[in-house]
Amino acid sequence: MGYTFKLEKNIFMYNHLLTITKGQKNYKAIIESAPTKEKTMVIWLDDFKFPLEDVDIIKSEIIKWFAEQNVKCIFYEGKGR
Repeated sequence: MGYTFKLEKNIFMYNHLLTITKGQKNYKAIIESAPTKEKTMVIWLDDFKFPLEDVDIIKSEIIKWFAEQNVKCIFYEGKGR
């Protein structure tokens, strides 16, 4: 993986701060635990402000990183703002 991940859990109830870093670039956004049987995180990709050309690569690395922790991901583009 070219990116490193840090998850600060429960910064507010079921909200977590996910930080994704590569070199000098830092991307941060709030993600949420989903009320599902399996551990699942809801992630809004637009909140990270990733460069458009990197979104698919970063998304696949997020999936791999969470899978290593037995956590599934649900992705949404944005919150409809």
